[in-house]
Amino acid sequence: MYFQENIWMMEKIFHLSDKALIHMVNRLFRTEYSDEETILKEWNHQEPVSVWLTIGCANRYMFQLRCLEGCIQIYAEDRGCMFQYGSPAENTIVQMREPQIIYFGKNRKEEYCTTLEFPGHERITLPIHIITLSECSAKKLEDSGLILFLPFLFHCFAEESAKTERKQEFLKYFMIHDIVGTLNLSLRKGDLTVFDVQKLKQFCRQMVWRMFAQEPWMQDLELQELILEIFETDLDLLERVQRLEIQRIQNKQMKI
Repeated sequence: MYFQENIWMMEKIFHLSDKALIHMVNRLFRTEYSDEETILKEWNHQEPVSVWLTIGCANRYMFQLRCLEGCIQIYAEDRGCMFQYGSPAENTIVQMREPQIIYFGKNRKEEYCTTLEFPGHERITLPIHIITLSECSAKKLEDSGLILFLPFLFHCFAEESAKTERKQEFLKYFMIHDIVGTLNLSLRKGDLTVFDVQKLKQFCRQMVWRMFAQEPWMQDLELQELILEIFETDLDLLERVQRLEIQRIQNKQMKI
């Protein structure tokens, strides 16, 4: 299901700001990394598409994108410190607990964990999250800490069985009220930078064209103009932000 689009979009969202990636990890795994932490990325472009994030030069997290019965599934796993596997106990214990399932609308998140035991009976518990997206709700995606995966909600839209005229109205409402409104909410929370918001708007526009350009209901000129307008990059906003940042740097230098 749209495999090439998934690879292409996965690469784009994981090239957003380090701040956005750190905030996603913090919310999902309940960690407290600062915005100044460094992130290294490793890619696997085979199906399922996956990326490894190394934060602070040691702690690793794996994200995978899977397709399951017409739904997008996000697999996120804490792989622990990259050095802790150097000399594991001979009888290392690996346990998977019964999943805790949390529903947010029609979407669901399953929580597991892996427990490793080392010499001296030290134990490390590593959480695993499996999030299945079945509903076109940007707000519920944001609540779960996965706003970066916003463009993949169009897969949920593609599975909707609404009639042609209702698909047009549904898409308009989804773009104007749900997507744009939720991006602004994440910006106010500090989970995204201004540049992340503008890039995610671009990604959503590109995903719409790639997935639905050939659909008969997408041939309406008014709808196409609306898509371009809603997801247009706000250059005036970016210029204001840039001027403020330049002014901040200049003020800081004057105080030295």
